[in-house]
Amino acid sequence: MTKLKRILAGLLAGASIVTMSACSDNTATSGASSQGGQVQQTTESTIDDDIENPVSIGDISIDAGDEVEPAELEYLGSYNITTAGDVKPAYKYFQENYDCSIKVTMVGSLQIQERLTALISSDESPDLVDYAQNSFPLLMSKNMYSPLDEYMDLTAPQWEGLEDYINKYRWNGKNYYYPWAYNANPYFLIYNRGIFEQLGLDDPKELYDDGDWTWDTFKDCVKSFIESDPNGGRTGLYGMVGTSFIDSTGTPFISIGDDGKLVSNVVNPDVERAAMFMQDLKKEGLAQFPEGFIDVSEDPIVQGTAAFQSMGEWIITNYSKKMTKDESLDIFFVPYPRDPNADEYYVGMTTFGYLVPAGSEYTEQACVFINCCRLSNTDEDLAATTKESIMKNKKYTEEQYEFIMEFHKVNDFNCVVDEPYGLDENTSEIISKILNNTVFNADEDYGNMTWAQMRDANSEIIQSQIDYYNGLIESGNA
Repeated sequence: MTKLKRILAGLLAGASIVTMSACSDNTATSGASSQGGQVQQTTESTIDDDIENPVSIGDISIDAGDEVEPAELEYLGSYNITTAGDVKPAYKYFQENYDCSIKVTMVGSLQIQERLTALISSDESPDLVDYAQNSFPLLMSKNMYSPLDEYMDLTAPQWEGLEDYINKYRWNGKNYYYPWAYNANPYFLIYNRGIFEQLGLDDPKELYDDGDWTWDTFKDCVKSFIESDPNGGRTGLYGMVGTSFIDSTGTPFISIGDDGKLVSNVVNPDVERAAMFMQDLKKEGLAQFPEGFIDVSEDPIVQGTAAFQSMGEWIITNYSKKMTKDESLDIFFVPYPRDPNADEYYVGMTTFGYLVPAGSEYTEQACVFINCCRLSNTDEDLAATTKESIMKNKKYTEEQYEFIMEFHKVNDFNCVVDEPYGLDENTSEIISKILNNTVFNADEDYGNMTWAQMRDANSEIIQSQIDYYNGLIESGNA
């Protein structure tokens, strides 16, 4: 596969990350067809997997909002929110207690914007749509969504401690996005723990538990793994790195100020230091795509020929399901390592949730459903039911589940909010190529250019787009 195709695969993987764990639960039920490598399908609002994953709400009682008029909501997104393991309990509660249902239209993540634009233009707006990497600020600046302040209460228990994060995504003084899922680690480093043990290498999870998981120990792990095969049959890091090393410095690539304005840190010394570390990984042959494989391929980890795959939480269920079929497999994962020069252990953060498109007739009902989803993480009884659903659906081990859930408690971490892909399509693609080509030989356009050369060639383009959006905020035209 060419380097260009690898980048395209990376972009698809990056688009998938924002849907976090739910993205791995795309379940074909009807009308599936392939469009540009993405699956598009429409399915009626039905719960059709009760044999494999029966969910009973029983006598659970939550306060997701006042009583609303019964309605059938339209959802546009990349997975089936009526059957996905981590959303199904919330949906069943919404269905049974608010007498509302959801009709699902599934499209590939890269087709959502085009489809949503067409529906809004034809006065056929859906009522819920996935948050995407370009939702903020690009699509918010185009008035694609409805403000939700009137229907959402940030003082409600389920939103405790999250106000600062939610307000990061304010546009023109209004809140359009109330994420119900939070992950204090956009990309995990996945490794074959069984192979590490066979080779007598330090277990990254134990290094993390002991507070010794740093850039340096990570690099040592990769070197030791590669050198363990004298025939040169092993590689180091592959996958999607994004801004993970950069964010561990405590300085995001693009930050959101207290005034809501975007700030480029492309020339910041911390960003420079992280970029140099990434570039050194490439120079030393510690980060590269295994021959014949792309970033989302699982075989190099399963076969024990690559040390780490960097990928979002969504892919872990794929490994878990392989482990149920092969009990000899022991696949685990760790967060990105700590920057040894930083004052704290910083991690990037991703969020996921739904927005209500402009023109929706059922904004209040949509907000109740968003509250149900959030309460599936915070209400003790609903969270217990959700755990059962996730374990049946995703096949996690208990150890995997407990470790994943630690990173959903973002207030326990020093989180960095980084929004590098929310600008216009051209600028977002440039940023993606710069980041990927810094750590991998991943793009034919940039070839062997250094970080400094790529940065200098594009920093003005990035700043120009940031100035454009900040200008909208200043003029009140956002």
